Amino acid sequence: MADDTNIPLIDISGLDADPSAELSVARQIREACIDRGFFYLTGHGIAEELLAGVFAANREFHDRPEVEKLEIKLNAWHRGYQALATSTLVSSERFAPAKTANQLESFILRHEVSPDKPGYGKRELMGPNQWPADPAFKAVVSQYDEAVRELGSRLLPLFALAVGENRHFFGQFFDPASTALRLIHYPPAARDRAADEFGIHPHTDYGFITILAQDDVGGLEIQTAEGDWTTAPSIPGSLVVNIGDILARWTNDVFNSTPHRVINKSTTRERYSIAMFYDPDIEANIRGLDYFCDDQSPAKHLAIRYGDYYRDRLDSNYPDRTNDQT
Repeated sequence: MADDTNIPLIDISGLDADPSAELSVARQIREACIDRGFFYLTGHGIAEELLAGVFAANREFHDRPEVEKLEIKLNAWHRGYQALATSTLVSSERFAPAKTANQLESFILRHEVSPDKPGYGKRELMGPNQWPADPAFKAVVSQYDEAVRELGSRLLPLFALAVGENRHFFGQFFDPASTALRLIHYPPAARDRAADEFGIHPHTDYGFITILAQDDVGGLEIQTAEGDWTTAPSIPGSLVVNIGDILARWTNDVFNSTPHRVINKSTTRERYSIAMFYDPDIEANIRGLDYFCDDQSPAKHLAIRYGDYYRDRLDSNYPDRTNDQT
């Protein structure tokens, strides 16, 4: 196991000043997605002070008494507190069901949905967020959520160009985007940690892209094409971006939804990370793009409604979601 400094590092800081650089950056993203499915992103514009603030909020939330956190237990619309060791990866594109639960807990904030919207409280993912009674926590987490959602929208044209479409192509599928901000805590590892116990088991992400901020404890590992595991260490000032199964489906699996896992190997330090899952609108219809599907490379996947696909994956992997959906 070695630190993999060969994961591409892509800088987008110059795009506002020179929009013509989009094609060059898109080519870098395309190469990274076909090869590793992961890259480090710099020049993203999210202030260090905001990142420090949201990590402090993450630590403070998970330091709360369990009984207090359970007051906002994960609801049927996948919003709220997910308790420690209550999710087990059953549904994965490439792996058999895990035998043990993930050693993590998290707070999940999804995109806001107006109560006036048809289907509110009845359809998948269309329900209320849940917050602890802490205005300062809500303020900083909401600010970070807004900033990283904006970053996701800025990346859409680059990914559109990377898949061979015009820069506006993906916008129609993200109006609005389905997002989930997940504040994650991994406790220190047990000194006698079993070989099949993970912070999060090997998996691929469900959706379009994941934008990850991680601390310096380490633990994120990605699988190489040869089946080996290599670390993706924290690089100051960067975020980690990886693609998920939906973008892989769009590209007929040419873009690599790379398996990854987390093992907090420290027996003394807690690990914290913050993941934004930036995904299509639940009504979006996903089918292989013509650029990647032809007589020589027929479509590997049937067209799907994103909401149906995502609901099925959540129901398989998160049995702790409450059954209060009407």
